[in-house]
Amino acid sequence: MTILNLESDGMPPVLITLVLMVSREKEVLRDNLIDICAPFVDASERARLRATLSRWVGLGLFTDEQDIIRLNFNRGRGESDDIIAQRLPAICRATLLGNDHALPLWPNLGIVSEDNIGRSADLCRGLAWCLAQDIYTLPSTYAEVNNLVDSQVQFGRFIFLNDTRWSGIRPWARYLGFATGVDSKLFFDPTVAIRGQLNAILQKKESLSAAEFVAQLAMQLPVLDNGSYRAEVEQALKPETWRPPSPGHISMSLSFALRRLQRQGIIALESKADAGKCLELIGQFGQTWESFTHVRLLRVAE
Repeated sequence: MTILNLESDGMPPVLITLVLMVSREKEVLRDNLIDICAPFVDASERARLRATLSRWVGLGLFTDEQDIIRLNFNRGRGESDDIIAQRLPAICRATLLGNDHALPLWPNLGIVSEDNIGRSADLCRGLAWCLAQDIYTLPSTYAEVNNLVDSQVQFGRFIFLNDTRWSGIRPWARYLGFATGVDSKLFFDPTVAIRGQLNAILQKKESLSAAEFVAQLAMQLPVLDNGSYRAEVEQALKPETWRPPSPGHISMSLSFALRRLQRQGIIALESKADAGKCLELIGQFGQTWESFTHVRLLRVAE
């Protein structure tokens, strides 16, 4: 099983509940944890809690030593539950996008199956594909999405194994900072995820060339432009039905996020004379918004 099977692997609120309860208790017996989190629910809900816990033990968010559950990430001294809840999306994002959990994205020999792949492969494939699309026209229903996938993806490859995976990616994309909106009008906007990585790329008032900034961002979030997962997914798409951005342009999803961060006063997109290669932002209908040669961090991203 992988992360997008909500029946087996849970939704973000289930994970949040488990994390906060373990945080308060410091350590807790597995059975007691389930009893505390869900004292009055039916057997199916308890089974989902157990499955979610097992999935995230496997992903390394918790440790399980002789059925004693503990958190497996560093906490600040006196850190409140509110702060932990605020930090948790970034912790989950780093966990799920890590090579040790994401790869391989597909099984060998062109088999259409979720067996023998990374625990978070379905999430990474789905995010990479969605963020490579025209985000302004990407449909929201599984039938329409599946038709688009079928038209683009080469034989022996797949993005969403079934409608369950499409249902699963929507809450996780929002929680991890790669989308906004409700299920019926989901918009793949990675602004929040990118903002969460800026301090790892730039110091306040520091600038990087546009190309180096995109490269560093791709290392942090490999589902974005030039990222390793994005590149692998793009290689599985048919050139006659999907085209990458023109040379010197970045995708609509990354363009939208950088423009939002610019308007929020978090970054500046600068154009310096004789500064080398510039990149272009692409907007709706493929129009060019603006060009930039450098990215400067104006204030610490929270």
